[in-house]
Amino acid sequence: MKFNKKLFTIKATLFDLDGVLVDTYKVWYRLFNQTLKHFGYKPIGLKTFSQNWGKSTEEDVRIFMPDVKINDVVRYFSKNFLKFIKYMKINPYARRTLQNLKNFGLKIACITNSHRDITRFEIQKSNLGEFLDVVITADDVKKPKPDPEMLFKACKRLQVKINEIVFIGDTPTDLMTARRSKCIFIGYRMNTELSITSLTELIPLIKKEFLI
Repeated sequence: MKFNKKLFTIKATLFDLDGVLVDTYKVWYRLFNQTLKHFGYKPIGLKTFSQNWGKSTEEDVRIFMPDVKINDVVRYFSKNFLKFIKYMKINPYARRTLQNLKNFGLKIACITNSHRDITRFEIQKSNLGEFLDVVITADDVKKPKPDPEMLFKACKRLQVKINEIVFIGDTPTDLMTARRSKCIFIGYRMNTELSITSLTELIPLIKKEFLI
């Protein structure tokens, strides 16, 4: 999305959780395959899992477990997530980056397609909750990403406008969400107009592109 920098004054940064602030790829790969087995489906390989990484539970169920009720899958996820929590890694630059954003006076939110219980586990284990002004999960909206409802709800709670935020995400689902809301998107390890390969690059990028 092309944008005119003069139209934007950044007041808040919104982050996807899984894949950006924390690395839960191995957690979800193992949990998802255990879930498939539990409901009588064959496990999937890393390539298929990677192609669907970041989608909502509704989409995962529709694609891989069409005969299972979404609520049953959500409950199974929540009940068994902690079994694999040892595979979760915290982005080593997350705390420093969030603290620097706070020092600049920016508000911070997390929007994630994970459900509330699991999000709470991740935030507690990563010890990042002190930096987050708002957390929006799949349980807080009618439609998860790529619908832009999460972004708009976060903006409302932060009391900022959609053109006053940047959204940092790592999947095509995140990019589509940003495009539908018409907010600025920064791709984390993605080939997008604005992108970073490490969270250490976020502050310099924002300082370069926007007046904060």
